[in-house]
Amino acid sequence: MTNVLHKLEVVVADDHPIILSAVAHALGELGFVVRATVRSGAELLDELARNGPFGLIVTDFTMKGKDDEVDGLRLIGRLQRLYPDTPIVIFTMLTNGAILNRLCSLGVAAIVSKEEPRNTLAQVCQRALGANHVVLSPKIEARLAEEGSTTKDFSAMTPLSPSELEVVRLFAMGLSVTDISKRLKRAVTTIATQKRIAMRKLHVETNADLIRYAADHGFC
Repeated sequence: MTNVLHKLEVVVADDHPIILSAVAHALGELGFVVRATVRSGAELLDELARNGPFGLIVTDFTMKGKDDEVDGLRLIGRLQRLYPDTPIVIFTMLTNGAILNRLCSLGVAAIVSKEEPRNTLAQVCQRALGANHVVLSPKIEARLAEEGSTTKDFSAMTPLSPSELEVVRLFAMGLSVTDISKRLKRAVTTIATQKRIAMRKLHVETNADLIRYAADHGFC
């Protein structure tokens, strides 16, 4: 495995420079070749298009940036469409069971909590390369187990559709309906409708309630 890692080129994406440096260092210590580091989903897609292929993609789930930033489920979906043979490892503060389950159902290689010890990410990346299922870090697995889910059982844990989940997540991050429309490239009326439906499904009546719900349930 070590010889394989020394040949495996990795691209890492995270919007926090300190985390980005720490991740690259931890992966390098274990034998991975970190060929590129980027700070947004848009930069990640550009790096892959210009300098790919890479053997592994390690990316944060939520990355703040410009109005047209690509992150979240939209980024993962695009990466899988463009690079179906490249394993994707998600490194995140996310704790929402529904979104974590959605990532698992999409078939990412692994999901690692940023609350884990420093070397856990590199170790999970190593395990994920030879696994035939989604590899979860201990804290992610514990979070899913709390809600009655395991690495082999990704039952629906929310009434929200993937599109509604993304709208709620971005709204909770402080984006307006217009901002979300630009980022997701959907009509403003579509975003407004998805937000309204999500609020009805979640039984919340105000924007403040929706933001509080998203914070309490680890949407971002």
